[in-house]
Formats: sequence, structure tokens, C-alpha cells
Amino acid sequence: MHAGLKIAVVAPAGIHDPQRLETSLALIRSWGHSPQLGRHTAARHRYTAGTRAQRVADLRWALTAPDIDAVWFTRGGYGTAQLLPEMPLDEVDDRLVIGFSDATVLLWALAQQGRGRPVHGPVLHSLADHVDDRSRAAVRSRLGGGRSRRMEGRLLTGPSAPVEGPLLGGNLCMLASLCGTPWAFRGEGAIVLLEEVGEAPYRLDRMLTQLVQSGALAGVRGVALGQFLGTRFPAEADWGLDELLTELLGPLGVPVVTDLPVGHGAQNLAWDVGAAARLHPGGLDVVPD
Repeated sequence: MHAGLKIAVVAPAGIHDPQRLETSLALIRSWGHSPQLGRHTAARHRYTAGTRAQRVADLRWALTAPDIDAVWFTRGGYGTAQLLPEMPLDEVDDRLVIGFSDATVLLWALAQQGRGRPVHGPVLHSLADHVDDRSRAAVRSRLGGGRSRRMEGRLLTGPSAPVEGPLLGGNLCMLASLCGTPWAFRGEGAIVLLEEVGEAPYRLDRMLTQLVQSGALAGVRGVALGQFLGTRFPAEADWGLDELLTELLGPLGVPVVTDLPVGHGAQNLAWDVGAAARLHPGGLDVVPD
């Protein structure tokens, strides 16, 4: 990919703030790219950015129009999973598809079929005014063909020996929601990266337990944990996030590395879903092509 990309801007999920979106569009124009808004980007329907039919139309256009180089989500929220049955995934070429949170389901569906270039990275709604400079630089570099190299972290539990494999995953809630569907997540042979926001401890437990019991994490080579923000623990609790995640993921018997700069906070470094990666006690390396 090179400067001057024609980028389809779509809203398959939640409703964005128009001013925040415009600020981010101005930013990517300053990078030399040309954003093209979907016809229904400004639509509203209950808690989603338009009716299902409107969002299907825009996302199908973004994924298949021959003059589009990349696809970028305006924001997360909820709604993308509704559209998967009507997505022509087998028609998607090697264009970039950028987003995270609710976009996780589409990124995984594309990776599952080996289509497109799914990138877990900041949505446009928060690109200009929420993520930090390093995160903006990372996604800008990806638009120009670059790849992230190193994400710092720390070993939480499991063996300290490095492991290698394709990097898969995304938002925990969205991956758990795919259980029992045609797009059910499978991490066998992979390094699985997970992040989450605003979930109570018992909900994190429930979603991770669902992934484990469904077999989604069977045969993983390692687990990489991004940010788990906004989880409130009882004031009297003598345990916290580390203890909870260790109890749930430790039985997998693989390295679990935490505190990676990925998620809903200011640090959200872009990474290619399916890229070769190496997980080690100091963090996660995405291996260049």
C-alpha cells in the first residue's frame, strides 16, 4: 500500500459523533489519503448507524467496489455481526479493513477465509482525539505498507519460552458472541490477543469460560492480553485482574503475556490479523513479511 489510498468510510455498528469523525477525516486527508463516505454513514436507527439494509449496502460497497483501496470503520458499538450473513467475503480482494471492538467479528470472518487484509486498529471516531501519537503513527504507517514490530508487555503466567504463530483475536465479548455461529472463533495453533472494556469481573469470567469450554482456545500457542479497562472489583476483594485472568487462562498451560498496548484506551497499536508473531516474556513481536 502507498500514499494516496482511496478509503471507504463505513458505519456498520454504533452511531458516531459527526464532529469527531470529521476531525479524523481531516487528519487522514492531511496524510494524503482520500476518504469516501458510504451513502448511509450518517443514518440512524435505534442504537445503530442505520437500518440493517442500509449498513449492509454500505459495507458490501466498501468491501467489493473496485476503486476502493481500504475500508475503515467509523466506530464500534454493536451491529456488525448482524451483517455477516450478507457479506460477500469470498469477493474481497487484498484491501485493508481497519477497525476494532465490534469490527472484531468482520476481521475474524475475513481472516478465517483468508480474504482482505484485516487490521485491528483505531476506529475513525477516536483516531484524532482519543488514541495517542504512537497509535496514530502505527496506523498511518500501516496505510503506507508498514507493519508494527514490538509491543511491550509482561509475562502473567505460563512458560517463559517464546512461542510463535499467527496472531488472531480482538475484542473478548465479540469473539465469545460468535460461539455457535458459522463464524465461531478457533485459535488452534495461533497466538490469541484479547482486550475488553467496561465489563464486571464475573462477565470476564463468563466470556473466557465460554471460549474455553467451546474449544475456541484449544491448542493455542499463547495468549496475549491487551487492556482490560473499567473493570470494577469489590472494595473488600483481596484479588484483582491479574489473579482472575491467571485463574482462567493458567490451565491452558501456555504463555500468557499481559499489558500490551492494544484496546479501548489511548494506546491501541494497529496489528494485522493473521500476521506471523512471536510472544515472549517481554511482549509481542509482529514478524515483518
